[in-house]
Amino acid sequence: MQIALDPYMLRRAPLPEVVRITATLGYDALELSPRQDFLPFFVAPRANADSIGELRQALRDHGVALASLLPLYRWSSPDETERRAAVRYWKRAIEIAVALGCHTMNSEFSGRLEKAEASEAAFWSSMEELLPIFEREGITLNPARLPHGLSSTRLRRLLPQRDGWSGAALVRYLRPRSRAPARLTAAQRSMA
Repeated sequence: MQIALDPYMLRRAPLPEVVRITATLGYDALELSPRQDFLPFFVAPRANADSIGELRQALRDHGVALASLLPLYRWSSPDETERRAAVRYWKRAIEIAVALGCHTMNSEFSGRLEKAEASEAAFWSSMEELLPIFEREGITLNPARLPHGLSSTRLRRLLPQRDGWSGAALVRYLRPRSRAPARLTAAQRSMA
């Protein structure tokens, strides 16, 4: 098991500094959560060749692995314009993950509880486009269910029933993340 730092609290620091702090705190890996200058919430990725190269170099320099990327897009939106845009953003985020050598992407279901059936249909439309790309690139997708999102239990039951979706094995289901406080090391307390 790998324990990675989610540096969301450092989202305003330059990425090389985030990697340096991650190493200083004693972590050997990080999960890159949404940040305005790289993979912002719900809009197109901002990462470019320069920022990707800068991050890749910082990871190498500090001996830190990129355990996962966490993009958040409206891929299960019942609004078709939002859903199509989210699929485009996902495709670019996958390219970024590949460029960084990252094989795990965590995300959240983004459907609407009051429009569960339409959200499920939107999810399948998105997955029909995205799952072959995840499979081709060897990326594992871990979508977490949120209280206002789609039911992971229902989707877990449906996935094995889809014919021709060998990539379905790449999709795992997570429970909502624990919000329990973690103990801080002495190095972490000194950085706070």
